Amino acid sequence: MHLSRRLFWRIMVLIALNIFIISLVSYAHSLSSTPALSQLGSRSEEVRQIQTRLKDWGYYTGSIDGIYGTQTQTAVRYFQQRNGLMVDGIAGKATLSALGISSNAVSASSSSVLKRGSQGSTVRTLQTRLKEWGYYKGSVDGVYGSATEAAVKQFQKKNGLAVDGIAGPATLRAIGISGGSSTSGGGSYSSHSNSDYQLLGRIISAEARGEPYSGQVAVGAVILNRIKHPSFPDSIAGVIYQPGAFTAVTDGQINQPVADSALKAAREALNGSDPSGGSIYYYNPSKTSNQWMRSRPVIVRIGSHLFCK
Repeated sequence: MHLSRRLFWRIMVLIALNIFIISLVSYAHSLSSTPALSQLGSRSEEVRQIQTRLKDWGYYTGSIDGIYGTQTQTAVRYFQQRNGLMVDGIAGKATLSALGISSNAVSASSSSVLKRGSQGSTVRTLQTRLKEWGYYKGSVDGVYGSATEAAVKQFQKKNGLAVDGIAGPATLRAIGISGGSSTSGGGSYSSHSNSDYQLLGRIISAEARGEPYSGQVAVGAVILNRIKHPSFPDSIAGVIYQPGAFTAVTDGQINQPVADSALKAAREALNGSDPSGGSIYYYNPSKTSNQWMRSRPVIVRIGSHLFCK
């Protein structure tokens, strides 16, 4: 009996030791492994951006609430499947990159929030843009008052954003105002984030697939030229997602796999190459019936596209 009791306690000690070792290993693994950036249960501004982008592209039909629920997870899975990514429903770095979202830019710009009481040049830019689009009727005075807040709410409601009257990163991006690490006004490849580069390559591939390489570079240059023009948003994402600006965004072609030549063309355009000659528009005359577009002064023809002022 005495030996059996001793054996019993030895077994208990061994079991407890094994449990302790397993727990220690699991804890060490959790510290050393890289956590998923956004997954089921996450709540963040990044999730809001993921939902907004997926909704723009037709994968997501739920609310833009910043909560990574089952509907968001399903949309991410569908997007991953359509874009040759690992289908796990987790928005890790590869998925964020394919969505054109930089995790670094999200964290850097998360402090860029404008709300009632804010003042400054960014508020003035916000008011100017909202006034141009018919949302804001007040003075462009750089003061975020009740009229600006009401205009922001109206814009958010019309664009599927959370309607809170606060111009956070998602709202600012939708308006075309860059924040955090985003850059504007052209510049070199090195001055832009990887998400800018990936997104530019994606739209070039969708809009100019099958066009000569110089025509692909020219499409990228048009987007960068628009950033510098006062009539357009001042960021790559803002230009590309401006409502009605590009057919490929409207019909979902932007979701197709990206051609290697388009990524190369994006890099060349970001480095300053502009075969379009400074154009801010282009169109295919065999497909466009828009008379206003046809009236624009043509600078050059490359492939099937006319590039114009």
